[in-house]
Amino acid sequence: MTHHEGKVIGIMMNTCALMELIAINVGYDLGVISQKVFTMLVLMAIFSTVITTPGLRRWLPKMGVAVTGRH
Repeated sequence: MTHHEGKVIGIMMNTCALMELIAINVGYDLGVISQKVFTMLVLMAIFSTVITTPGLRRWLPKMGVAVTGRH
């Protein structure tokens, strides 16, 4: 696996936010994490999901994959 392929796989792993949100919710409901930590983790999940597309648009051309514009 090349360096660029590794970065693309890492970027794509950020799209797992739904599972992360479920785990965070369970932890919060059980009292394992505080309101502050819950809020920080939810914001991190949303942010990491939002930056996935720009990250892929940056790294896919470096692997030789054509990226089309918006439809």
